[in-house]
Amino acid sequence: MARKQKFSIALAALAICLAAILGARANTPIKTPIKSAEQLPHSLSLVSLAPSNTELLLDTGAVKSIRGICSNCQKVLPDGARRLNGVPVTGTFVNVNLERLTGLKPDVVLLVSGQEAMASMLKSRKFNVVMVNNDKVANIANNLRQLGKLSHTADKANKLADNFDQAVKKLSAIIGSSTQKQKVFYCVWPQPLLTVGEKSFLHDIITRCGGINIAGNLSQPYPQFSAERLVLADPDLVILPYEAKAFPIFSRFPWNKLRAVKNHRLFYLPPPKDDMLSRPTLSALKGMYWLSVKIHPELKQQLDGWQSKYCGDSSALNQVD
Repeated sequence: MARKQKFSIALAALAICLAAILGARANTPIKTPIKSAEQLPHSLSLVSLAPSNTELLLDTGAVKSIRGICSNCQKVLPDGARRLNGVPVTGTFVNVNLERLTGLKPDVVLLVSGQEAMASMLKSRKFNVVMVNNDKVANIANNLRQLGKLSHTADKANKLADNFDQAVKKLSAIIGSSTQKQKVFYCVWPQPLLTVGEKSFLHDIITRCGGINIAGNLSQPYPQFSAERLVLADPDLVILPYEAKAFPIFSRFPWNKLRAVKNHRLFYLPPPKDDMLSRPTLSALKGMYWLSVKIHPELKQQLDGWQSKYCGDSSALNQVD
Protein backbone atom coordinates (compact mmCIF):
# COMPACT_ATOMS: atom_id res chain seq x y z
CA MET A 1 0.00 0.00 0.00
CA ALA A 2 2.79 2.40 0.92
CA ARG A 3 4.48 1.59 -2.36
CA LYS A 4 1.30 2.42 -4.30
CA GLN A 5 0.93 5.66 -2.39
CA LYS A 6 4.52 6.68 -3.23
CA PHE A 7 3.87 5.77 -6.87
CA SER A 8 0.74 7.97 -6.97
CA ILE A 9 2.60 10.88 -5.42
CA ALA A 10 5.46 10.48 -7.88
CA LEU A 11 3.05 10.34 -10.83
CA ALA A 12 1.27 13.49 -9.66
CA ALA A 13 4.59 15.29 -9.31
CA LEU A 14 5.57 14.15 -12.80
CA ALA A 15 2.37 15.56 -14.27
CA ILE A 16 3.14 18.94 -12.76
CA CYS A 17 6.71 18.86 -14.12
CA LEU A 18 5.47 17.99 -17.61
CA ALA A 19 3.08 20.86 -17.64
CA ALA A 20 5.73 23.24 -16.36
CA ILE A 21 8.24 22.00 -19.03
CA LEU A 22 5.96 22.72 -21.41
CA GLY A 23 -5.42 38.85 -15.57
CA ALA A 24 -5.88 42.88 -14.91
CA ARG A 25 -6.25 44.82 -11.72
CA ALA A 26 -8.12 42.87 -9.07
CA ASN A 27 -8.77 45.82 -6.74
CA THR A 28 -10.26 47.87 -9.59
CA PRO A 29 -11.82 45.35 -12.01
CA ILE A 30 -12.05 46.30 -15.68
CA LYS A 31 -15.71 46.12 -16.68
CA THR A 32 -15.04 45.27 -20.33
CA PRO A 33 -12.76 42.19 -20.54
CA ILE A 34 -9.72 42.50 -22.78
CA LYS A 35 -10.05 40.20 -25.77
CA SER A 36 -6.88 40.85 -27.77
CA ALA A 37 -3.45 42.38 -27.49
CA GLU A 38 -4.45 45.22 -29.81
CA GLN A 39 -6.98 46.50 -27.23
CA LEU A 40 -4.33 46.93 -24.55
CA PRO A 41 -2.52 50.16 -23.68
CA HIS A 42 1.27 50.50 -23.68
CA SER A 43 3.54 50.06 -20.65
CA LEU A 44 1.62 47.15 -19.20
CA SER A 45 2.48 45.37 -15.99
CA LEU A 46 2.60 41.62 -16.60
CA VAL A 47 2.58 38.58 -14.35
CA SER A 48 3.87 35.44 -16.06
CA LEU A 49 2.98 32.11 -14.50
CA ALA A 50 4.75 29.91 -17.06
CA PRO A 51 8.52 29.68 -17.71
CA SER A 52 8.13 29.75 -21.50
CA ASN A 53 6.26 33.08 -21.44
CA THR A 54 8.82 34.56 -19.04
CA GLU A 55 11.72 33.43 -21.21
CA LEU A 56 10.16 34.97 -24.33
CA LEU A 57 9.57 38.25 -22.47
CA LEU A 58 13.21 38.30 -21.38
CA ASP A 59 14.31 37.65 -24.97
CA THR A 60 12.40 40.71 -26.16
CA GLY A 61 14.00 42.88 -23.45
CA ALA A 62 10.74 43.29 -21.53
CA VAL A 63 12.17 42.60 -18.07
CA LYS A 64 10.75 45.88 -16.68
CA SER A 65 7.23 44.79 -17.62
CA ILE A 66 7.50 41.57 -15.57
CA ARG A 67 5.93 42.26 -12.16
CA GLY A 68 5.45 38.66 -11.04
CA ILE A 69 6.55 35.13 -11.96
CA CYS A 70 6.01 31.52 -10.91
CA SER A 71 8.56 29.57 -8.90
CA ASN A 72 9.40 27.40 -11.94
CA CYS A 73 10.75 30.45 -13.81
CA GLN A 74 13.70 30.80 -11.46
CA LYS A 75 14.41 27.06 -11.39
CA VAL A 76 14.23 26.24 -15.09
CA LEU A 77 15.30 29.31 -17.07
CA PRO A 78 18.98 29.88 -17.91
CA ASP A 79 20.30 32.45 -15.41
CA GLY A 80 16.69 32.81 -14.23
CA ALA A 81 17.54 33.52 -10.60
CA ARG A 82 19.90 36.33 -11.62
CA ARG A 83 17.83 37.88 -14.40
CA LEU A 84 14.64 37.80 -12.36
CA ASN A 85 16.21 38.94 -9.11
CA GLY A 86 13.71 40.95 -7.08
CA VAL A 87 10.66 39.95 -9.15
CA PRO A 88 8.04 38.57 -6.73
CA VAL A 89 7.13 34.89 -6.96
CA THR A 90 3.37 34.82 -7.28
CA GLY A 91 2.75 31.08 -7.31
CA THR A 92 3.67 27.86 -9.09
CA PHE A 93 2.67 26.56 -12.50
CA VAL A 94 -0.50 25.05 -10.99
CA ASN A 95 -1.30 27.32 -8.03
CA VAL A 96 -1.37 31.09 -7.56
CA ASN A 97 -1.14 33.21 -4.39
CA LEU A 98 -4.25 35.35 -4.88
CA GLU A 99 -3.40 37.78 -2.11
CA ARG A 100 0.05 38.45 -3.56
CA LEU A 101 -1.29 38.64 -7.12
CA THR A 102 -3.97 41.13 -6.06
CA GLY A 103 -1.34 43.29 -4.40
CA LEU A 104 0.70 43.45 -7.63
CA LYS A 105 -2.31 44.80 -9.59
CA PRO A 106 -1.16 43.42 -12.96
CA ASP A 107 -2.70 44.61 -16.20
CA VAL A 108 -2.44 41.08 -17.58
CA VAL A 109 -1.73 37.60 -16.22
CA LEU A 110 0.01 35.45 -18.82
CA LEU A 111 -0.73 31.71 -18.91
CA VAL A 112 -0.16 28.89 -21.39
CA SER A 113 -2.25 26.03 -22.69
CA GLY A 114 -2.44 23.48 -19.89
CA GLN A 115 -3.39 26.14 -17.33
CA GLU A 116 -7.06 26.39 -18.30
CA ALA A 117 -8.31 25.71 -14.76
CA MET A 118 -6.20 28.55 -13.38
CA ALA A 119 -7.35 30.83 -16.19
CA SER A 120 -11.00 30.16 -15.39
CA MET A 121 -10.45 30.86 -11.70
CA LEU A 122 -8.58 34.12 -12.34
CA LYS A 123 -11.15 35.35 -14.85
CA SER A 124 -13.90 34.73 -12.29
CA ARG A 125 -12.02 37.11 -10.00
CA LYS A 126 -11.86 39.79 -12.72
CA PHE A 127 -8.20 39.43 -13.69
CA ASN A 128 -7.42 39.93 -17.35
CA VAL A 129 -5.87 36.70 -18.60
CA VAL A 130 -4.05 36.10 -21.87
CA MET A 131 -3.63 32.43 -22.78
CA VAL A 132 -0.60 31.68 -24.96
CA ASN A 133 -0.84 28.62 -27.19
CA ASN A 134 2.32 26.51 -27.23
CA ASP A 135 1.55 23.16 -28.86
CA LYS A 136 3.38 23.82 -32.17
CA VAL A 137 6.83 25.09 -33.12
CA ALA A 138 5.17 27.79 -35.23
CA ASN A 139 3.53 29.16 -32.06
CA ILE A 140 6.93 30.36 -30.81
CA ALA A 141 7.18 33.13 -33.41
CA ASN A 142 3.48 33.97 -33.00
CA ASN A 143 3.90 34.18 -29.23
CA LEU A 144 6.90 36.48 -29.55
CA ARG A 145 4.85 38.86 -31.64
CA GLN A 146 1.93 38.74 -29.21
CA LEU A 147 4.10 39.27 -26.14
CA GLY A 148 5.95 42.06 -27.94
CA LYS A 149 2.67 43.94 -28.29
CA LEU A 150 1.80 43.41 -24.65
CA SER A 151 5.20 44.54 -23.35
CA HIS A 152 5.73 47.39 -25.81
CA THR A 153 8.79 45.64 -27.29
CA ALA A 154 7.19 44.84 -30.65
CA ASP A 155 10.12 45.91 -32.84
CA LYS A 156 12.60 43.51 -31.28
CA ALA A 157 9.99 40.77 -30.83
CA ASN A 158 8.95 40.90 -34.49
CA LYS A 159 12.56 40.68 -35.69
CA LEU A 160 13.27 37.75 -33.39
CA ALA A 161 10.11 36.05 -34.66
CA ASP A 162 11.06 36.59 -38.31
CA ASN A 163 14.57 35.22 -37.68
CA PHE A 164 13.14 32.21 -35.84
CA ASP A 165 10.80 31.46 -38.75
CA GLN A 166 13.76 31.66 -41.14
CA ALA A 167 15.81 29.28 -38.96
CA VAL A 168 13.00 26.71 -38.89
CA LYS A 169 12.54 27.01 -42.66
CA LYS A 170 16.26 26.42 -43.25
CA LEU A 171 16.23 23.40 -40.93
CA SER A 172 13.27 21.94 -42.82
CA ALA A 173 15.21 22.24 -46.07
CA ILE A 174 18.17 20.34 -44.59
CA ILE A 175 15.98 17.61 -43.09
CA GLY A 176 14.00 17.33 -46.33
CA SER A 177 17.18 16.47 -48.25
CA SER A 178 17.36 13.07 -46.52
CA THR A 179 15.40 10.06 -47.69
CA GLN A 180 16.00 8.12 -44.47
CA LYS A 181 13.07 7.70 -42.07
CA GLN A 182 13.60 6.99 -38.40
CA LYS A 183 10.90 5.84 -35.98
CA VAL A 184 11.24 7.64 -32.65
CA PHE A 185 9.91 6.79 -29.21
CA TYR A 186 10.04 9.78 -26.89
CA CYS A 187 9.89 8.36 -23.38
CA VAL A 188 8.55 11.01 -21.03
CA TRP A 189 8.79 8.56 -18.12
CA PRO A 190 9.70 4.85 -18.05
CA GLN A 191 7.58 3.63 -15.09
CA PRO A 192 4.70 3.96 -15.93
CA LEU A 193 5.51 4.25 -19.59
CA LEU A 194 4.51 7.72 -20.79
CA THR A 195 5.14 9.29 -24.19
CA VAL A 196 4.05 12.26 -26.35
CA GLY A 197 0.97 12.28 -28.57
CA GLU A 198 0.00 14.45 -31.54
CA LYS A 199 -1.22 17.38 -29.42
CA SER A 200 2.13 17.77 -27.69
CA PHE A 201 4.66 20.42 -28.64
CA LEU A 202 7.26 17.63 -28.64
CA HIS A 203 5.38 15.70 -31.33
CA ASP A 204 5.82 18.68 -33.65
CA ILE A 205 9.50 18.90 -32.66
CA ILE A 206 10.06 15.22 -33.53
CA THR A 207 8.34 15.61 -36.90
CA ARG A 208 10.26 18.77 -37.83
CA CYS A 209 13.53 17.06 -36.92
CA GLY A 210 12.79 14.30 -39.42
CA GLY A 211 11.49 11.63 -37.07
CA ILE A 212 8.32 9.57 -37.10
CA ASN A 213 6.68 9.65 -33.68
CA ILE A 214 5.38 6.13 -33.06
CA ALA A 215 2.73 7.61 -30.74
CA GLY A 216 1.78 10.36 -33.18
CA ASN A 217 -1.67 8.89 -33.77
CA LEU A 218 -2.65 9.29 -30.12
CA SER A 219 -4.66 12.43 -29.42
CA GLN A 220 -3.60 13.01 -25.79
CA PRO A 221 -0.55 15.24 -25.27
CA TYR A 222 1.15 12.79 -22.86
CA PRO A 223 -0.53 9.38 -23.14
CA GLN A 224 0.38 6.17 -21.37
CA PHE A 225 1.88 3.61 -23.75
CA SER A 226 1.71 -0.14 -23.38
CA ALA A 227 4.83 -2.30 -23.34
CA GLU A 228 3.32 -4.56 -26.02
CA ARG A 229 2.65 -1.62 -28.32
CA LEU A 230 6.21 -0.40 -27.90
CA VAL A 231 7.59 -3.80 -28.94
CA LEU A 232 5.30 -3.93 -31.99
CA ALA A 233 6.35 -0.42 -33.09
CA ASP A 234 10.04 -1.29 -32.50
CA PRO A 235 11.46 2.26 -32.82
CA ASP A 236 14.84 3.02 -34.39
CA LEU A 237 15.83 5.30 -31.53
CA VAL A 238 14.56 6.20 -28.07
CA ILE A 239 14.78 9.53 -26.26
CA LEU A 240 14.74 9.23 -22.46
CA PRO A 241 14.45 11.74 -19.62
CA TYR A 242 17.63 12.61 -17.77
CA GLU A 243 16.23 11.09 -14.57
CA ALA A 244 15.84 7.69 -16.25
CA LYS A 245 19.58 7.13 -15.89
CA ALA A 246 18.78 5.84 -12.42
CA PHE A 247 16.40 3.15 -13.77
CA PRO A 248 17.98 -0.27 -14.59
CA ILE A 249 15.36 -1.16 -17.18
CA PHE A 250 17.05 -2.19 -20.39
CA SER A 251 17.74 -5.81 -19.50
CA ARG A 252 14.03 -6.61 -19.15
CA PHE A 253 10.82 -6.50 -21.18
CA PRO A 254 9.89 -4.51 -23.24
CA TRP A 255 13.23 -2.72 -23.58
CA ASN A 256 15.31 -5.84 -24.22
CA LYS A 257 13.21 -6.55 -27.32
CA LEU A 258 13.85 -3.22 -29.05
CA ARG A 259 16.26 -2.67 -31.93
CA ALA A 260 17.08 0.76 -30.49
CA VAL A 261 18.47 -0.92 -27.37
CA LYS A 262 20.33 -3.59 -29.32
CA ASN A 263 21.83 -0.95 -31.65
CA HIS A 264 22.70 1.43 -28.77
CA ARG A 265 20.38 4.12 -30.12
CA LEU A 266 19.28 5.37 -26.69
CA PHE A 267 19.74 9.05 -25.89
CA TYR A 268 19.18 10.78 -22.55
CA LEU A 269 18.05 14.37 -22.40
CA PRO A 270 20.35 16.82 -20.60
CA PRO A 271 19.49 17.87 -17.02
CA PRO A 272 16.21 19.86 -16.92
CA LYS A 273 17.89 23.26 -16.71
CA ASP A 274 19.97 22.48 -19.82
CA ASP A 275 17.16 20.75 -21.74
CA MET A 276 16.42 23.08 -24.65
CA LEU A 277 14.10 20.61 -26.35
CA SER A 278 11.04 20.79 -24.14
CA ARG A 279 10.42 24.54 -23.78
CA PRO A 280 8.49 26.35 -26.55
CA THR A 281 10.94 29.28 -26.71
CA LEU A 282 13.81 30.46 -28.92
CA SER A 283 16.09 27.98 -27.15
CA ALA A 284 14.09 25.18 -28.79
CA LEU A 285 16.34 25.66 -31.83
CA LYS A 286 19.27 24.27 -29.83
CA GLY A 287 17.10 21.33 -28.83
CA MET A 288 16.06 20.77 -32.44
CA TYR A 289 19.72 20.67 -33.47
CA TRP A 290 20.42 18.11 -30.72
CA LEU A 291 17.54 15.87 -31.81
CA SER A 292 18.11 16.29 -35.57
CA VAL A 293 21.68 15.04 -35.25
CA LYS A 294 20.45 12.00 -33.30
CA ILE A 295 17.81 11.20 -35.92
CA HIS A 296 19.93 12.07 -38.98
CA PRO A 297 23.65 11.60 -38.21
CA GLU A 298 24.29 11.52 -41.97
CA LEU A 299 23.33 15.24 -42.07
CA LYS A 300 25.62 16.30 -39.24
CA GLN A 301 27.89 18.51 -41.34
CA GLN A 302 24.94 20.50 -42.72
CA LEU A 303 23.30 20.64 -39.32
CA ASP A 304 26.52 21.88 -37.73
CA GLY A 305 26.53 24.78 -40.19
CA TRP A 306 22.90 25.55 -39.41
CA GLN A 307 23.56 25.38 -35.68
CA SER A 308 26.53 27.73 -35.98
CA LYS A 309 24.46 30.28 -37.86
CA TYR A 310 21.26 30.21 -35.80
CA CYS A 311 22.09 28.88 -32.34
CA GLY A 312 25.36 30.54 -31.28
CA ASP A 313 25.76 33.65 -29.14
CA SER A 314 26.43 35.73 -32.26
CA SER A 315 23.84 33.86 -34.35
CA ALA A 316 21.66 35.33 -37.06
CA LEU A 317 18.74 34.83 -34.70
CA ASN A 318 20.09 37.49 -32.34
CA GLN A 319 20.99 40.03 -35.01
CA VAL A 320 17.92 42.21 -34.70
CA ASP A 321 19.44 45.68 -34.99
